[in-house]
Amino acid sequence: MHPIWHAILMEPVGWLAIGGSIVMVTIVLGVAWYVRGKVREDESRRPR
Repeated sequence: MHPIWHAILMEPVGWLAIGGSIVMVTIVLGVAWYVRGKVREDESRRPR
C-alpha cells in the first residue's frame, strides 16, 4: 500500500483528518442552507 494511503487509513491521525474534514464540510453546508432559507424568508415577507 502507498505510504500516504497507509498513513490516512491505518493511523488514528488519518481517521481524525477524515472525520474533521467531514465535520467542516457539514458545518459549511449547514450554514449555507440556513442563510439561504433566511434570505428566502426575508424576500417573501418584504412587500412588493
